[in-house]
Parts: sequence; C-alpha cells; structure tokens
Amino acid sequence: MGADLDGEDEARLISALAATLDPSRFEYHAEAAEGGVFADATRGSTRVVNGACIFLNRAGFAGGAGCALHLAALDCGESPIDWKPSVCWQLPIKVDWELVGDGTEAATVRGWTRADWGAEGEAMAWCCTEGTRAYVGDGPVVESMAAELTAIVGPEVYGELRRRLEP
Repeated sequence: MGADLDGEDEARLISALAATLDPSRFEYHAEAAEGGVFADATRGSTRVVNGACIFLNRAGFAGGAGCALHLAALDCGESPIDWKPSVCWQLPIKVDWELVGDGTEAATVRGWTRADWGAEGEAMAWCCTEGTRAYVGDGPVVESMAAELTAIVGPEVYGELRRRLEP
C-alpha cells in the first residue's frame, strides 16, 4: 500500500523531499522521476511500485533497505518525523482525543486495532499492527518511540504517560 497523506501541505513536503533524494539511496528513483511519487493527481497517497510504497527500498538494495525518506533524514542528521508522511512515523500508535467537561482534551494512547482502519482494515492491520514484528523491540514502546509520542501528544502528555507507566 502507499502512504495516505495528511493534506496538501504534507503532499508538497513529500514531493520536495523526493526531489532531493540521491538515486543511490532511493531504489525507485527512476520510477519517481518518470511517473511521480503520488498514486494519482489528487496527491492523497504515495504511489505503489512492485507491491509497496514507492519509497520502500527492498531488502538487498545497495543503498539500504527501508524507507528512502527515513534513511535520507538520518543521513542528514535530521529526524525521520520531519521527512516522512505522518501516518508512517505515527504507527503503531493511535491517540484518541476526547473533549472533557472543562473544555480541555483528554488523550488515550493505545495501539491501532483492525476496526480503526475502516474499509482498509484487512490490509493495514496485518502489516502494521498484527504481524509477528508489531510491537517488538529492545525496550518499551514508550521509550523507543519517545520522539513520535512527544510529536503526537506534546511534551506534557508524554511526560504524564511516562510517569504513569513507571514501574
């Protein structure tokens, strides 16, 4: 699947960043140059090439496997959060915001479920949240995804989340 984009601003950013990617680090650079990086003229999602997002460098690619945008951000000493479509760096985190009585919002941080994906539930659930490699890492998600959580909910909510999850 391609990545769904969060509006025209994100589409412009992804387009601009794609134009800067070094062909040696972007496996589908030629395809992007020839047909663009978007699925269609609405620029609402990234294009699919050979069964996956155009930015996904496959295993064995000399420039490195994984997201070409992610790799480029790291090469530049920048955060992948600033380079990738928001849906890509936010997964597998889901935040439900609820308006509470005093006019503020309460955040519930959780993992995505199949129902969250709507009609795309079958396809997205297996690759992002239900596969054998989902939620697996060297440490707790609250630590390994600290930057992402902070970007999603802000430093105050992240601090409270950390406090509540302390052993």
